[in-house]
Amino acid sequence: MPMYDFKCLGDCGYFEDMFVLLEDKDKVVCPSCDGPLQTVIRGVPIIGPMPSKPLVVSHIGKKFESAGEWREYQRNNPDCQVISADSKEWRDHRDSVKEKVEATSRKMGYRNYAHRSAHRKEEKLKKAGKLDKKIMIH
Repeated sequence: MPMYDFKCLGDCGYFEDMFVLLEDKDKVVCPSCDGPLQTVIRGVPIIGPMPSKPLVVSHIGKKFESAGEWREYQRNNPDCQVISADSKEWRDHRDSVKEKVEATSRKMGYRNYAHRSAHRKEEKLKKAGKLDKKIMIH
């Protein structure tokens, strides 16, 4: 199931990433105000020059290996928008997601997300039998 970023076209300012079936992508409405949502495609960082392949966006389950393919997709999907990773809109979205992750971790009984990750890693190592089983007595 692909994950899309959606932005509300209404006044509520909703901006969230959701898992949506491809066939239901155009039927999704804003959970805050029931208004229409716009699909947001964020820019993908590319390292080094790629003259033969100017844009590869795999975030939405598609790859655009030429600028022509990308322009064709934009013509066929006018509700999509590209935002850069350094835009205020994307930073605000990223920060809200981080806050939700931290809050969820605290609700689960962890101090923060880092504590939760470390605990999950430790549990995984225990399950695999790779954790040092020495007991230290002072």
